[in-house]
Amino acid sequence: MRRSGRGALIPGTLWTLGVLAVLAVSGCGGASDAPPPPPPGAIPSGQAIGSGVISGRALFTGTPPPRRPIKMSGEAACHKPDNPALSEELVVNDGGALLNVWVRVVEGLGDRVFAPPEAAAEIDQIGCLFVPHVLAVEPNQVIILKNSDPAVHNVRAIAQSNPTFNVAMSARGRTVRKFFPKPESVKIRCDIHAWMSAYIVVGGRFQAVTGEDGSFTIQGLPAGTYVLEAWHETLGTKRQTVTIGEGVKGMADFAFAAR
Repeated sequence: MRRSGRGALIPGTLWTLGVLAVLAVSGCGGASDAPPPPPPGAIPSGQAIGSGVISGRALFTGTPPPRRPIKMSGEAACHKPDNPALSEELVVNDGGALLNVWVRVVEGLGDRVFAPPEAAAEIDQIGCLFVPHVLAVEPNQVIILKNSDPAVHNVRAIAQSNPTFNVAMSARGRTVRKFFPKPESVKIRCDIHAWMSAYIVVGGRFQAVTGEDGSFTIQGLPAGTYVLEAWHETLGTKRQTVTIGEGVKGMADFAFAAR
């Protein structure tokens, strides 16, 4: 705990302690730590239901805006004035490759019900950023929230269809287990460091997040016609309909432009 020369708490420390006091009360709000068991007849994780594949790319058309440097001067543990981190809200690489686009099948699977993976997904706080910036999980899949920084953080979940929560991440090595039961994009943020935000996107078994080259692959689909939705946090959503056969690869590219 930092103090002034006369032993009084400095204002910034008082503010942080106030945030943590609120989290101590509200940290367990919303989702519990253990998801319910899968319903009877749910298709187990890892069990194949087909051999079809849908691949494609997400592209940005036009000239992308430059990524803005993130000012972390308020947190000494993460402040790097000679090599500042850059905003991840809109990341476009060579050839217009658009990162962090969430692509998922939203129609075409009928009434199939899928059990979530047994393995937990993880999202970490590293260098006063959430890593990864977009994490795709399945409904009721366990999510491990981590803090690998020496700095104090918290994780606040902002959702419409799912329970919300606000948990303290008080020290390096702190972990919390959560889950979301319903599909949607859930924004998470750190209230102590206002620049820290990310998304946990909750979809079905057939989903992907575009990588450095803007590409995605969704595999293991049975023959059929599917509606794919591509979502980006600042550019909105696009949809496409794709028909594939058993063992056949379908293609779907999504073009986004500045809104």
